[in-house]
Amino acid sequence: MRLPAFFGHKRSINLLPRDEFETSTLGVILSWALVFGKWAVILTQLVVMGTFLWRFSLDRELTDLRKTIASQVAIVKSYDQIERDFILAQKQVAQIKTTINEQDQLLLAIAEIAKVTPQEVWFDRMTISPSDISLVAYASTLPSFGQFLTLVQANPNFSQVKVGKIESSGLSGAAVQFDIAMTIKPSIENKK
Repeated sequence: MRLPAFFGHKRSINLLPRDEFETSTLGVILSWALVFGKWAVILTQLVVMGTFLWRFSLDRELTDLRKTIASQVAIVKSYDQIERDFILAQKQVAQIKTTINEQDQLLLAIAEIAKVTPQEVWFDRMTISPSDISLVAYASTLPSFGQFLTLVQANPNFSQVKVGKIESSGLSGAAVQFDIAMTIKPSIENKK
């Protein structure tokens, strides 16, 4: 069985006379270059169109990413005030703990001073820190001043007792005005 002519055979009917240029080497190369150029242009256009369409998807992804970043930045910024409040609260708690510890130590030091103070001695000004006590005091008699000084020096919770000045007082009921400073020993801190 013989197939018709149009199956598998491409017949070209050209009513124009063939030119010698088409069959020459330059003509064949030029014909091949034109066909190749046509397909190169088509392929380039397809690549450009594909890239153009791909860019739309990339732009969409970029927009989505920016929205996600903006929402996450907003979330982080919303926690910023909470974080500042928390840090401030922690600092205040640490300061309060320090103050409470110092307060206990200062109260113990004041209690020790009160134990060794005779009734004839009273204080005009007391400056107290966690490690030192400074007093401006009055004594109604010289023996009461001596008793106070002896008791402070004998107290194991105080060291480096220094009398700054002693002078007679112009205040009624007070014979002596004196300044005294002492260091609080660490043992008073641990007495609880």
